[in-house]
Amino acid sequence: MERESIVPVVVLDEAQHLRDDFFHDLAGFLNHAFDRADLMTLWLVGLPSLRARLELRVHAALRTRIVAPTTLGPRSKANLLAMIDHSLKSAGARPTLLADGVREIVYRLSRGLPRLASHLLRAALIIADEREQTCLDEQAVLDAAVHLELPVSPPPAHAASRPAKTRSLRGTKVRSQREP
Repeated sequence: MERESIVPVVVLDEAQHLRDDFFHDLAGFLNHAFDRADLMTLWLVGLPSLRARLELRVHAALRTRIVAPTTLGPRSKANLLAMIDHSLKSAGARPTLLADGVREIVYRLSRGLPRLASHLLRAALIIADEREQTCLDEQAVLDAAVHLELPVSPPPAHAASRPAKTRSLRGTKVRSQREP
């Protein structure tokens, strides 16, 4: 009976913080161990500075062992908004949790970066909760952006020209743009 081969996947997250001597030893280990068998799949995951470090000449041996270098860039607007909707649905949030326009602002402020969008939404939800709001409005997101020290640019000119409608929720004003 043939034994099924199991190849574990090892993920080293925040690998940009690993020391150069670790990368040197890793190259030696991979060279020795992996010439005989597929022992594991190793993912080095990190910020763009990791890729820049691995491009240095000192890490040439390790670079030859990298099979699929991949860089994840910003998400498209549709993709990031779908990720936000999926995350909220998976968490059991009601569909009305985000006021009109919040998703657009999150996309603009996060520049399509999922981790930044997540931090922004989490901070905005905390602010909205402290204000006892029942939904997350644009102002809570903008205030969260200021708290996270993100560059906050003014809304597009066409949005500023439309009058905003407001409704009150538990004593807190929630603003949303009128439909064109």
